[in-house]
Amino acid sequence: MNRARISATLRPLAGAAVLGLGCLSAQAQTSQIDPSVAASDSIGASELQTISRFVSDWAPGLASDDMGQVAASRQRLSRPLAGSSVAVTFREAYAGVLIPELQTLLAGDNIGSRLAALRLAGELATESSAALILDYLDDDDEAVRYFAIGRMESVFEQASAHPPALSPETTLDMVRRLGDRVVSGSALEADAAVRALGGAMRLDQSGFDRARNEAATLLGSKAGERVRAMASAKVDESELIVALDACAAARSAVTASGWQPDRSATSELIGLGGDVLALVLERFHDKTLPETAQRTLDVQTARAAENLILFARRHHEFLRGGADSVPATGLGDLLESGQDRPFSLQAVALLGRDGELVRGFGFEANRFIER
Repeated sequence: MNRARISATLRPLAGAAVLGLGCLSAQAQTSQIDPSVAASDSIGASELQTISRFVSDWAPGLASDDMGQVAASRQRLSRPLAGSSVAVTFREAYAGVLIPELQTLLAGDNIGSRLAALRLAGELATESSAALILDYLDDDDEAVRYFAIGRMESVFEQASAHPPALSPETTLDMVRRLGDRVVSGSALEADAAVRALGGAMRLDQSGFDRARNEAATLLGSKAGERVRAMASAKVDESELIVALDACAAARSAVTASGWQPDRSATSELIGLGGDVLALVLERFHDKTLPETAQRTLDVQTARAAENLILFARRHHEFLRGGADSVPATGLGDLLESGQDRPFSLQAVALLGRDGELVRGFGFEANRFIER
């Protein structure tokens, strides 16, 4: 399933919630979970009964052939997780009741129901819901695989915004699976995995340092591996977007005000920037680079790569205790204005066998040029 077909599948779910509200029973419309229950650190028999009744009222709508009703039911089931004070104890109790319903939906063939189930699993953001999402990374349907990757980003967002119901060990496993997807997935899946790794790097709670650093390391190494495997003549817009988004996520990591990658991970991110910039340079040398007026995406990609290199090198110097004296480059500006020869000369000075990155960071001499 290509990008257009997946988008066509997902759009009705995003916009149909309001349409489905009128299809639900009067009994379900009155069923709710009080915010005080969702905020409680103690879930007893009474609270568990409330949760079970709520799920039994709303979950059947997820199996409907009416996309509006599926979306409306999903919205209602999401509501208890939306507050800022949702407790881990409640999240886990709610998952214990809801996940069997989600498993049933995911085993079926209703694509709307399957995607709604994955979305709820991402919003639950517990050990069990993360395991459920991981089970569908290898689904036969590309829309399901793509959506499952995106729900991993949702898990990280929930774990960052609330007390996490997710262990650092499970987070590390998720990060490693995402790294695999960056290399082996379609362009659509790889791009979703890149953005999810960016979400993992924003987990700022105590205990997640190793997972965050692994996310940075794998973003650099795996996205760089994907870029190096591309033949410039066959690079399409979707692959350039993967490279662009990978550089943007990596730059966010090295310029964050809180946690930042260690020296080894930062070197991997510098390597990624070099790989992406080298791909644009290769497109120039192979004469596959568009004419000046049509190269907007290449220019954006080159700028993202050079900015990543700049800020990652500055961060690397900071970690070494050195001076923040790495100068900015203007490669994207040269490319945008059609100054292709100066762009090539300056890029080679940065990326060549005796260039600044090879000399400064110990990369293989032909990592970026003559690969």
